Amino acid sequence: MSATFKKSLKAGRKAHKERSQPYRRRKLGLLEKGKDWKLRRDDFHFKEKRIKSMHEKARNKNPDEFYFAMTKTTMKDGIHRLEREGPVYSEEELKLLRTQDLNYLNARRSQERIKIDKLQGELHLMGMDSIAEETVTPKHTIFVKRKDTVDKFDPAKFFQTDPELVDRTFNRPKLSTLEKLKPEDLPKPSTLKKLNNRKKKSYQELAQRLGRLETLDKLASELELKRNLQGKGKRVKVKPGSADAPPVYRWRRERKR
Repeated sequence: MSATFKKSLKAGRKAHKERSQPYRRRKLGLLEKGKDWKLRRDDFHFKEKRIKSMHEKARNKNPDEFYFAMTKTTMKDGIHRLEREGPVYSEEELKLLRTQDLNYLNARRSQERIKIDKLQGELHLMGMDSIAEETVTPKHTIFVKRKDTVDKFDPAKFFQTDPELVDRTFNRPKLSTLEKLKPEDLPKPSTLKKLNNRKKKSYQELAQRLGRLETLDKLASELELKRNLQGKGKRVKVKPGSADAPPVYRWRRERKR
């Protein structure tokens, strides 16, 4: 009987479903099905055979057995672990590797600076008080001739704009410009919403890139310090390091011939 005939024969048969747990026995949990029992059976026999083979290995083990890898292993949590020795580099090789790492960090810093300058040129920091944690409210100082005009000062009249647009720090059109506008020239609310979302994402990207640049600067300064410490010359630690800045060293001045 061919395999194709067997498949076609099984396709026409009725699928017999196994019954679920009766209502009066629901407190005992789900009723185990045949496929679940097969998985549990196979797992049990696999573990049983493995334990049996381990017992046999332990029974036939030679107590005087020795091989040279035993000198490089340690017992941890009942498991032999091989002590892997990394490659040994000289001071000159380490200095060269750190120089290459520093060159990579400098390249990444220059890339981030280019992207940050591009974003700042497109956004001009409009419509946002500050991308830092501490927001700074922008101020516009206007000088008048007499003190008595300060109380009567009208910003809308001074800027010749609508009172609702006085608080804006950008895109503050005058009344003459607003009078010339037609209703169809005004942007739709959906368009304004999309523009605001796009601008918000751009500012978030700018904040992330500034934070990334700060991290790269810190890593580069630490790496440069480690490379300098590998060089010659007497030095004294002037200031201990912190989470934000590496330690500060002062090298002794030497006369160059």
